[in-house]
Amino acid sequence: METTYSNALSPVEKLFVKSGQIMAVRQWHGGPFYEIDVSLPQVNFEKWDTAQAIKCRISPLHYTDYTPAIWDAAEKICTLYIDTGHAGPGSSWAKDQVEGNAFHYMKIESEKHYPLGSHLVFLGDQTAIGHFCALQQLAQQDTEISGFINFNDAITAAAFSENCAWLPLQPTTAYTEIHTQTDKWILDNRYKIEDCIFYLVGNAKLIVSLRKLLHTHGIGGSRIKSKGFWQ
Repeated sequence: METTYSNALSPVEKLFVKSGQIMAVRQWHGGPFYEIDVSLPQVNFEKWDTAQAIKCRISPLHYTDYTPAIWDAAEKICTLYIDTGHAGPGSSWAKDQVEGNAFHYMKIESEKHYPLGSHLVFLGDQTAIGHFCALQQLAQQDTEISGFINFNDAITAAAFSENCAWLPLQPTTAYTEIHTQTDKWILDNRYKIEDCIFYLVGNAKLIVSLRKLLHTHGIGGSRIKSKGFWQ
């Protein structure tokens, strides 16, 4: 049964809201992480050359940005990865979704993040999965990808390796661990570090601390691309 929120477009919203449909919902091991497949027939996916942000309607007059992670331009379907481990309207919305629900959104905008160089290094937390998947899809096939992604719990970390096997990132379960692993990776890969572009995505405090770590290794701002999703 479709949830009430999707039937309650206000007269004002009807002037600018676009619509699609929820095609599938998958919950990782019964935990707080969800994959939601969305059909967007009005979208020209072929034109995407950067990561995008779709402003999803999650309650009346309330919109939240999510990153279309994986998309099929021919079928006009994309996947959203949503962490519901915190209280909020976005988490409630994601948990309520079922196949067949209407999907409403205001607009889709460029995030101005795109793959640069021959080796991309992704560093972030579980809210960054969609963003990293988008960058990987946009990258050339011979682009090397490395990095670490931090999770709030071991169950979701294990589910990541199972559900995103194509994304070659190593999961961690503590902020200290992602810093330690990143530091070690840089030392072990000094010979090719000049070829790397670093993408820091997720919690703002994590991004700041990781940027400081990269700076201690002489990695300048021109090779660091950041995107903060939450405080």
